[in-house]
Amino acid sequence: MGFEVENMNVHFDKCASDYDRNFYEDLGMCEFYDEIEKQINICGEPKSILVLGCGTGLEIERIKHSATVTAIDISSGMLEELKKKELSSKVTLNTICNSYFDVSFADNNFDLVLSTYSLHHFTVQQKTELYKKIYKCLKPNACFINGDTVCNDKDTEINLLNNAMDIYEKKQLPFGSIHIDVPLALDTELALLSDAGFSNVSVERRWNKATLIKVVK
Repeated sequence: MGFEVENMNVHFDKCASDYDRNFYEDLGMCEFYDEIEKQINICGEPKSILVLGCGTGLEIERIKHSATVTAIDISSGMLEELKKKELSSKVTLNTICNSYFDVSFADNNFDLVLSTYSLHHFTVQQKTELYKKIYKCLKPNACFINGDTVCNDKDTEINLLNNAMDIYEKKQLPFGSIHIDVPLALDTELALLSDAGFSNVSVERRWNKATLIKVVK
């Protein structure tokens, strides 16, 4: 059986209209987003928030205080679903349709960077550069919250990355441009965040399908 290749934006455009139902009903992720809301509030009602891979904005719906939110996603379909939503009247939303790897962020600009279920498509090297970029754009003592899937161990991580690399090489496409899940091991994630300069690297909650990590600049 061949592997069906879909560009990242094409894949998420296709699933945008059914995305919320899938996460809440099929995957049972309500508790996950309840915890996201709790962690946002623990951060002290951050005023300037950057959301990476925002999708339809399930995490943005959980922001109830006064805040300016910059939401980035590569899928125009996802952003259209987000724009239809009635968010808190206290939230000012700015959307950017692009890869967050290609968007420049001002240094020391955000009180919180938030990402849910988006970063599990990239290599160690790509994440290393992204985490350094996130670190630079945060204000001192600000937080980065990442809720995402991780794999069981380093061997699984290596196999997933090698298999994905074979597909990318055969298709002659840059890594991360098509929809392939390559979650890293939890220990790898924590080490990358620590190496990027973050302190207080902590695992706040774990579920069968997700792990929530919070770090502080």
